[in-house]
Amino acid sequence: MIGTTSRKAISVAAGLLLVNAGTATGFQLRAPQQQVSSFGAIAVQKGTSPLVQHNAAPVSRTILSASSTASDNDRVLDTEAIGKYAGAIAIQMALITGLFTGLDALQAATGIQLPFAANFFFFFIFALQSRIFNPMSNERPQKETKEIKEAEQRKMPEWTPPGVVFPIVWILLIGPLRAASSAILVGGGASYASPAILALMLHLSIGDTWNTINNVERRYGTSMVGVACVWLSAAYAAFSYGQVDALAGKLLSLPLIWLTIASSLIVRTWQINPAENGEKETILPTKPAGQEGSITKLVWFEKE
Repeated sequence: MIGTTSRKAISVAAGLLLVNAGTATGFQLRAPQQQVSSFGAIAVQKGTSPLVQHNAAPVSRTILSASSTASDNDRVLDTEAIGKYAGAIAIQMALITGLFTGLDALQAATGIQLPFAANFFFFFIFALQSRIFNPMSNERPQKETKEIKEAEQRKMPEWTPPGVVFPIVWILLIGPLRAASSAILVGGGASYASPAILALMLHLSIGDTWNTINNVERRYGTSMVGVACVWLSAAYAAFSYGQVDALAGKLLSLPLIWLTIASSLIVRTWQINPAENGEKETILPTKPAGQEGSITKLVWFEKE
């Protein structure tokens, strides 16, 4: 028979074996607070065994979550950009309003009424080149790449129309519809600086600023807000035209079909072009917390 002393020695040895076995499998007999502290230290060390790292997973997720939050917080709202967007639209509208008011004054002074064809041509060119009144960079994308020069190719939805479709739509459909509806209004007695025509000019000004956001700055999240404003301003312009002349309002409402397709394209582009952290870009413009100034420039007054 084994004596009492021998039995005690065997019990102690067995206990030590259990403790060592528990340590080897990662099930250390420690208080919960000690476990978390130990696992937290182990999680950031190199060369730990897979079993220990497995136990450290809950704490690792917490650490990663904190890191993600800190990374997100490294970017702040770019209020300067928002102010410049609004300023660019205001400057463009002020210049256009001044030009159209001058045309009204000239027409009143001379008594000359331009024919429909002359007004059509004027508004057609204006619809395509309104960006010359916008103080931001408004370089248009190339039809082959759908990007401005030297820009990195972004991912495009599979159903994106060929690049040649865009200039065709604008030159053969959008431009003529805007020109015809505007010529109808002016021919019917409306002034160039009438509220209805200025509503269309507001739409063009918003569209020119949106082009900078989407194609030059490539802020895809903010671009969605911008294209929503483009659509709403187009709808308001069509409504305003319809209040003056029913036919003009109907003609100007047709581009909303294309703008709806374009808006869907912009939303999908935002979805498939995440930010560097893998998440979708925010809908408001942001910048790195430590960055001075903004990438948004009013190029008439400041260098890019």
